[in-house]
Amino acid sequence: MAAKEAQYGTGPLFRAAGMVYGVMVGGALLVLANALVVLMPLLAGLVGPVALLGFVLVGPSLVACCYAFNRLLAGEDTGVFHDLVKSYRGNFGQALVVWLPYAALLAVIVANLSSLPGSNPGTVAARIGLVGLGLLVSTAALHAMLLLARFNFRTVDIYRLSIYSIGARKRVALGNVGILFIAGFVLISTSVWLMLFAAGLLVYLLCMNSRPLLAFVEEKFTVSVAASAAGSAPVG
Repeated sequence: MAAKEAQYGTGPLFRAAGMVYGVMVGGALLVLANALVVLMPLLAGLVGPVALLGFVLVGPSLVACCYAFNRLLAGEDTGVFHDLVKSYRGNFGQALVVWLPYAALLAVIVANLSSLPGSNPGTVAARIGLVGLGLLVSTAALHAMLLLARFNFRTVDIYRLSIYSIGARKRVALGNVGILFIAGFVLISTSVWLMLFAAGLLVYLLCMNSRPLLAFVEEKFTVSVAASAAGSAPVG
């Protein structure tokens, strides 16, 4: 039997280029969706603390980006732009509800961290504790965004699973903590403006690392169509 000819667009180089392009598009859209956060230094001088409201839109945009990148990783995307806009519109309301409590907790942690005076051992220990708590809350928030991007769970179930998944899939959680910690350290050591160029890559790495977690939740907390049909079938 004659070997099948390779079709245009199926080679590894083409797929790699498509992946890079998708990450770049997703990163650009993520930055664009959070323009209020990017312009916060300017807006803070004009409207004061009200500029912090720009962080409200981080949740819905992160859910949309996770949805687009997860489809890209699975080879099921219909274009990152199309997938991201579709998820942003469809999940905006629930993403906002899920994100705001996490954002409030992170704001409290950052406020306490920035207000600690001096550098005595007690203060250093408190700072380390707050950084650890911040990473834990950030990881739970990330897991919530990933779950919301993938499943149609109730909001209360998203909260529960975002915390449960940290202990249920420790390797994934530790990987996400490591990615967030390294990203934060690099930004603090260099410039926060680097996030404009690295945002897409950061979310892509988090999505890639979290694939086993999503597979675990799908297997344990969802019912397949076939199983559902078999369960509802009348017994003869």
